[in-house]
Amino acid sequence: MVLAGLLLCCSSLLAQDRKPNHLVISYPSISGAQAVLWIANETGIFRANGLEVDLVYIGGGPRSMAALLSGQLQIIGTGGNALVAANLNGAKDTVLIATTYNTLVFSLMTRATLKDPKDLKGKTFGVTGLGSLSDFTLRTLLRRWSLDPTRDVVVRAMGGYPEILSGMQAGILDGGVFSPPGNLNALALGFREFIDAGATGIEYASTCYGTTRSFIRERREIVGQFIRSLTAAIHRFKSDKPGSLKIMQQYIKSRDPKVLEETYRVYALQYLPRAPYPTQNGVKAILDSLAETVMPDAKRAEPGAFVDVSFVQELEKSGWIDRMYR
Repeated sequence: MVLAGLLLCCSSLLAQDRKPNHLVISYPSISGAQAVLWIANETGIFRANGLEVDLVYIGGGPRSMAALLSGQLQIIGTGGNALVAANLNGAKDTVLIATTYNTLVFSLMTRATLKDPKDLKGKTFGVTGLGSLSDFTLRTLLRRWSLDPTRDVVVRAMGGYPEILSGMQAGILDGGVFSPPGNLNALALGFREFIDAGATGIEYASTCYGTTRSFIRERREIVGQFIRSLTAAIHRFKSDKPGSLKIMQQYIKSRDPKVLEETYRVYALQYLPRAPYPTQNGVKAILDSLAETVMPDAKRAEPGAFVDVSFVQELEKSGWIDRMYR
């Protein structure tokens, strides 16, 4: 892995030394949602598809987006909301080329005494940040239960999942939104899973890969090799559990078998599609969320303007994806 600081400090050197098949790719979090990328790198899938790849961890959408637009990164792993927001703010060259998780992989965890949606009225809930994916998840669930997120509950931005859990332990919060395996930590402390948001079937482009349209024009073959690698890594993740657990342990830095098993179950088996299409419905959910919270003009945007499905589509039409699973 390349350190983010080294990448940002030495961008000109990287640009000079980069080989035609060399990609620098970022990922935004240390979670099971990024396992497909780690597997593609650690098992040699990128190399098998003719690519030399450096992975770099860059937390926070704005930093990775700036690196993409400056050419320091060629592809970024990102929440779809970060890329769509950047595009709406003027970075019109950016585009989503793949989505590995097109749903809300979160659980609403609450005090054990809260068992019915009507029990949530007047309560206080924690999210990582206002406008974040956890915030969108909470607001979407509340509306499904005919609760107004702005009037019927209090939503607090806590910064991170450990802070949400600490707030629940201290009694400051009645519940909070967690991604796996954070939900297991809450369960261990006596809280209950009120609902698994992913099980609701709500589409949302949560874990995506993006690049620029100019890079696609210049290096379309390379982008195609990346999507082929990503799709092969999805198959490897699903079919090689022992190897995948070993790689996740390396990156997540956890040896807890319960944490690793739950992470694998959710991210490899439950919500990961064989063909990582960036869907217009998933982008529309982002636009609706942005329009409600921080960008009212987002409601007028066309979802199709933010995605390029051609790479995944070409692979699927060729029959290559189906052949891997026979």
